[in-house]
Amino acid sequence: MRAVTLVIVALLAARASATPENWEVYKNYYNLKPGMTNFNAGCKNCHTEVPQHNVFGKDVNEMMRAAGAKRLTPAILAMLDSKDSDGDGWPNGVEARQGFLPGDPNSHPAGMPPNQKDHTKMMGADMNRGGTRSFLDEFVPLHSFHPLIIHFPIALFLFGAALEFFGWRKKVEAMRQAGWYCVLFGALSAFLAIPTGLMVFYRSGFQWSGNALIHPILAVSATLLMTATVLWRRKAAHESYAYFALLLLTAALVAATGHFGGQIVYRT
Repeated sequence: MRAVTLVIVALLAARASATPENWEVYKNYYNLKPGMTNFNAGCKNCHTEVPQHNVFGKDVNEMMRAAGAKRLTPAILAMLDSKDSDGDGWPNGVEARQGFLPGDPNSHPAGMPPNQKDHTKMMGADMNRGGTRSFLDEFVPLHSFHPLIIHFPIALFLFGAALEFFGWRKKVEAMRQAGWYCVLFGALSAFLAIPTGLMVFYRSGFQWSGNALIHPILAVSATLLMTATVLWRRKAAHESYAYFALLLLTAALVAATGHFGGQIVYRT
């Protein structure tokens, strides 16, 4: 008999937390419309399976207890708007108003979260969970092949510059010739790295600030200097200090570009 009583109490508690009144407040507050993912999800906005709550539902319950409220109110939802309950980088209010589930980390708007500092989670992710995928999203990953291509201008040019320098110092023509080809193909590959980098920038929702501003400025500057180096070097191996000063400056700029690119992806 005691077990039956406990079951009845649990069911009543579940009913109290998943009432039609609470659902109406939720729909009206976020202006949900038929066809939106979270409108169709119904109780799944706050529950995994009734009476179990998801992370957003638990936050709602905690806020209701803190406010001493027996029913959900717009004020309680407003206090949770800026919180990211499911940890996907998107605030609850932004997700819910755009038709996504604030308690599901796999349900969120496309692109980069507004305050996301660590872009690693977004690289290569499905950009339109719950939405319509474009032709580009269907066949080209979010990273737009930039991580694959960017290694070529960095590695080839830096290695080529080292071969040029040591070949000049040691008077080894074969080494300088190998260095020239590395420098040449490193510069050419930069012209593929720039457009793929811009694709990542715009598709991921980066803003022109901080490292995301420094990196493209350095990339364009390094590409221009690599081009100048190739045009100067194309006819013959040079012995002048001016040429090697340009080679050294360009190599330093290429290395700095790679460094700030890494900062964007890996620094939190």
